[in-house]
Amino acid sequence: MLLGKSKSVSLVSKNTKSEEHSARMSRTCPKTGKPLKSGRKYRWLMWVFPILGLFSLIWFLIRVIPKPSRATYPCQRFAAPFASGFVIWIAGMIGSVLAYRRAKRFLHQSRYIVAGICIVVSVMAIWFSVSITGRAPVQAAFTPTELANSPMGVAKGINPGRVVWVHEPAATSWDGSTGAWWDDDNTDQEAVDYMVSKTIQTLTAESSDVQAWNALFRHFNRARGLGDVGYQSPEKIAIKINMNQENSSGGNWSAGMGTPSPHVIYSLLKQLIDVAGVPGSAITIYDAARYIGNPIYNKIRSDPDPDFQNINFVVKSSLARNGRIAVSHDTANPLYTRAGTAYLPRCVTEADYLINMALLRPHTLYGITLSAKNHFGSVYFPSGGGWTPEPLHNHGGRSNSMNTYNCLVNLNGHRHLSGKTLLYFIDGLYPAVHQSGNVIKWESFGDDWFSSILASQDPVAIDSVALDFLRNEPRCTEVTGNPENYLHEAAQADNPPSGTVYDPEGDGTPLASLGVHEHWNNPVEKKYSRNLGTGDGIELVAPSFATEDGQIENTTSGAKYDHIRHAISEAETGDEIVISEGVYRENINFSGKNLTLSSVDPGNPAVVAGTVLAGSGAGPVVTFATGEDESCVLDGFTISGPEAAVYCSGASPVISGCRIENNGASGIELREGSNPAITYCEINCNAGSGIEMQAKQSGRMTIYNRPVIGNCVIAGNLQSGVSGGIPTITNCTIAANTGFGISNSRPTVMNSIVYYNNAGADAVQIENAAETITYSDVQGGWQGEGNIDAAPCFAEPGFWNLNGTLDDMTDDYRVPGDYHLRSQAGRWHSGSQSWVLDVLTSPCIDTGNPDSDWTTEPEPNGDRINMGAYGGTPQASMSFGR
Repeated sequence: MLLGKSKSVSLVSKNTKSEEHSARMSRTCPKTGKPLKSGRKYRWLMWVFPILGLFSLIWFLIRVIPKPSRATYPCQRFAAPFASGFVIWIAGMIGSVLAYRRAKRFLHQSRYIVAGICIVVSVMAIWFSVSITGRAPVQAAFTPTELANSPMGVAKGINPGRVVWVHEPAATSWDGSTGAWWDDDNTDQEAVDYMVSKTIQTLTAESSDVQAWNALFRHFNRARGLGDVGYQSPEKIAIKINMNQENSSGGNWSAGMGTPSPHVIYSLLKQLIDVAGVPGSAITIYDAARYIGNPIYNKIRSDPDPDFQNINFVVKSSLARNGRIAVSHDTANPLYTRAGTAYLPRCVTEADYLINMALLRPHTLYGITLSAKNHFGSVYFPSGGGWTPEPLHNHGGRSNSMNTYNCLVNLNGHRHLSGKTLLYFIDGLYPAVHQSGNVIKWESFGDDWFSSILASQDPVAIDSVALDFLRNEPRCTEVTGNPENYLHEAAQADNPPSGTVYDPEGDGTPLASLGVHEHWNNPVEKKYSRNLGTGDGIELVAPSFATEDGQIENTTSGAKYDHIRHAISEAETGDEIVISEGVYRENINFSGKNLTLSSVDPGNPAVVAGTVLAGSGAGPVVTFATGEDESCVLDGFTISGPEAAVYCSGASPVISGCRIENNGASGIELREGSNPAITYCEINCNAGSGIEMQAKQSGRMTIYNRPVIGNCVIAGNLQSGVSGGIPTITNCTIAANTGFGISNSRPTVMNSIVYYNNAGADAVQIENAAETITYSDVQGGWQGEGNIDAAPCFAEPGFWNLNGTLDDMTDDYRVPGDYHLRSQAGRWHSGSQSWVLDVLTSPCIDTGNPDSDWTTEPEPNGDRINMGAYGGTPQASMSFGR
């Protein structure tokens, strides 16, 4: 019967196939018999790519051939992939057809080998055209052509080659979504004012703002043969800002727009007016190729001081309106370049001093856009579009070879530009991803804003330092090719590698060196030849934030500070920083420095409870993200912030003796193969997991986090106790977490208690089968040597206090609990700091691995270590009946 049934099915199958074949031929449905509609309705789709590609190619050629610099415009960058893909596709199709026809001819001639080769070529042509159009463009990362600390050129300034870097995270607090970054709630004017003050004083090595500005003006005038005099009213000052993105916004910015900081500009103006004595009517802020947006204009005009009301705003003539003045060019002062003759704004040629106020960011054509390129907004080309730098775009891009002509040297060497520049200033509070993009947080600064200001009297030195910062930030992906060519040419302008005679005025007098260039020794120390005492190059100086009576002391150097971040910033590797009791509302980044940060007495619970790291705004309270290792120690704090308490990315510090509780995310987050030692910590009542880890996929490799966790209580967290990674867990108590005790990980667990997690009784405690668990108390039992399943008898398990309102969860809070083990022989009571007796004894006493060290446990101890967080410590519960 089985055989007959099989034949019957076969016949039905054949009949069905015949009907389907007929249906396909007659365009009818084999099941309903109804005619099928023609598919011509969608045939037009096959022509979309060829037509789009052809039009993209035509558009690209029409726009770019007359001016190749237009290739970097957004519309051309959008069209280019379609155009190039179309060309490659056409070439592949033509090659494939030709090879196929050849193959047919050779087959007729019985030349089978040659025919086979042609068939392979035909197939490969199609494959190549498809595969190459699917590849993402890859550009070579920038690599300096010279060795580190190899200065070239002649340093400039009161302190030659000095570049000041002031980093103050407190100035920037935007969370990326609430309001805009330039709002007063997101940028701290007081912090910015302090940064600008520190910058000017450190640059001149003076102790007050008044002395610093006087020193700047006197040095400038002496260097130009104008006498040893300071500022004389009403001498004019022009300030060039970079408004490149202010091209079509109408003056109103989008929230993340990459523009100058109104707070930084206001602070500089306040210094000039209130400290240096410059009248507002003598100050002009300009960008001759763009508009100056409302956030800047309104910030300055909102100050009722008449001087702020009299400041001049000069913009591109076609955009002049609403209090902004139209720029005009000065034909008496030409600028000669290979792109043609340009003219400068009258507000510059008629000024006595110039301040170059640039932005810190990459550039899609030049690689970087800093002080030098800021003056692309200072040129007028009568035959090249007027107030536009377009003619210059082909004469200095990152794709040009090293040791070639660069227009930035001509431009910045002009006597009305570098010859008048009193100060070079780079605003790096909120850097953008590139000249057309939004502001971004920096991975190299712990996923935080760069929050910095750079200043110098040396135009080459300041751009060299800025380049070093940019090239070491992974998210600044446009810093490729040869962005430093102009720095080599400018530093050696008197005898440049290209052999160019740079003569911007065309008067037969070539330029001398514009400044000094070199690269730092490494991105952690950030030291140049003058810092190292090995040469006459750059000196990078970060001003000291030390105070006379600060609560934070570097016990190695003796310096005291008001803020932990300042103490870390000025510390050296191996230093010890001690924090007095108090609440510190700031985010802390160790920035790759292997040092010890501790409370006054990490072993005293009262001191730990009273020394609180509370964070400030968004982001983790403590960040290790620059390769910190086991010689970097965080010891003896209570850490409680709005997001994660501790964040490690590619770092392996020691985190010891800390109470990590009531954080808005996980207690500790590990990324990028972090392997910290986490010991003697209480990680309780956090909104995420106690310890949360995420693996990283890198090609075919998976990079796991492998922490060593010992003698920790991990309890009452709203997700899992320990999540992810490959942790080694010894003598820990993981209890009463809302999620699993241990989840999504491959742990090695010994001498630990994993109980009351995942909603309590009979719930799964460990969510994984790939683990090694021994001598541990696991609720529900677990296979492994020495494991037990018995109620651990904690002293006072944690619980949720409903605060008397059963229906209102918003006022509920978690009571952490006491996870010492009960004992009739004696248990340590954390509250009274004394030993007490219980009426019962925990089964977890004297049941740990017999080979583990038990000698620090108090007598009587049964000569065997206890399970749980206090096993093997002086607080281990005593053995009853021993």
